[in-house]
Amino acid sequence: MSSRLVVLPTSRAGWGLLIAFVALVAGGIWPVIGWVNRAVLVLGLPLLVVWSYVIIFACFAVMLVANRVLERQEKPHD
Repeated sequence: MSSRLVVLPTSRAGWGLLIAFVALVAGGIWPVIGWVNRAVLVLGLPLLVVWSYVIIFACFAVMLVANRVLERQEKPHD
């Protein structure tokens, strides 16, 4: 049994995806939300709501890319 608790990426794409996920988590925590929470309307919506949509769609996009990368890595090379 290994004493290693964290599994780190081994490829450049894996590191890029890890950085993207960490950036998304950082974009959704309280200090960033405090900066975005302004009385500004964007397309008729409060800036905080627009920021929430950006975080949600960015999560979707990063997960989609991650699934594609994993699919490509799991396929046996002919």
